[in-house]
Amino acid sequence: MNWTIANKNFYRQGLRAFLNVLVTALSIIALIFMLSLLNGFQAQATRNLVSTDVGGGHYRVPGFDILTPTQWEDFTQLVPETLKRLLPTDKAEVLVQQGQLYPNRRLYPVQLRGIAMNQSLLELPLAGLESFDSQLGEIIPVVVGVKMARKAHLKKGDNVVLKWRDKGGAVDALDVLIVDVGDMINPRIDDGVVWLRLDHLRSMTRREGEVSWVAVREYLGPVTHFEFHGIELLMSDLLALLRQDRINSKILWGILMVLVCTSVFNTQILNIFKRQKEIGTLMALGMGSNQIVRIFTLEGILAALWALVLAVVLGVPFFIWFQSVGFDVTHLSEASFPIRETVYPDYQFREISISVLIVFVLIIISAWLPVKKITRLDPTLALRGRAIT
Repeated sequence: MNWTIANKNFYRQGLRAFLNVLVTALSIIALIFMLSLLNGFQAQATRNLVSTDVGGGHYRVPGFDILTPTQWEDFTQLVPETLKRLLPTDKAEVLVQQGQLYPNRRLYPVQLRGIAMNQSLLELPLAGLESFDSQLGEIIPVVVGVKMARKAHLKKGDNVVLKWRDKGGAVDALDVLIVDVGDMINPRIDDGVVWLRLDHLRSMTRREGEVSWVAVREYLGPVTHFEFHGIELLMSDLLALLRQDRINSKILWGILMVLVCTSVFNTQILNIFKRQKEIGTLMALGMGSNQIVRIFTLEGILAALWALVLAVVLGVPFFIWFQSVGFDVTHLSEASFPIRETVYPDYQFREISISVLIVFVLIIISAWLPVKKITRLDPTLALRGRAIT
């Protein structure tokens, strides 16, 4: 009986009930979209960082810090046998040294990063270096990223002077040929980085068999004279940024919930004020105040259920369409985010279910709180419409 009365009263509200349901449904859609887009951004950023630089972690020379270029030359080691025996699909040997590039008569400090050509662990656009001989010639072939080329005013086919210092401290210089300008989706390996063949960089700096780190597919246990840096450590700056984005999303989520709960709360308050005589009549006929509270609360639950239905009807086609087109983030091309030009939402059923359940519970609480005062109404005053003023 309670459900029948609540159902009739809900539909009797007409446009007011529809607007209440619409606001709630749009808030649910906005909540799911915000969470899924953030998940997609995080998944794509971490995936690109892992596939282009991090792998499953790095075995690094102890004390090596990518942020202190003046010390790179002091932290190189021979590759230990444990890592040397790995297949090219499971490792990527990397040597990092400091250099100076002179494009168009300007000085441009760069990071010289040499990588083994037979590795397939990291996805890098360095195919242009593979055709060159392992022996160092008069001109050194190098590859730079799009961002690096734009800042240094370089293009494919340019010849520029590169200066570096070898293991003994002697300064040397040669012409380098820009054999390709690669599309580096990870700014870490683009901005200020000049890519060379590992054998060429070792020959230039007289560091045969030495590396700064070895990227591996998975952790292999302790390795002598090397320390392991896991994925979380290597991506700590990105993960910190994503955690901050999560906090910001929770603030926005809270704002949406305040709007939804306020809408439901105001609707219930208005219902009680306009229907005082109806409430007084029900009390006079012997209906208990708690039963009347349940009726009004059921009306709020009915609004929440219809909001979920409307969110599915409106949201599913929108999510399917947006999944096909994605979100263009070309405006972030100059930022330090390792992402492509389009981000696609990542819909996680468990997260969506929990979020919707929380919204549903909040709506029920918002529908129940204002009707508690019915238990304190005087039936005689309610019949005259003066119980609430």
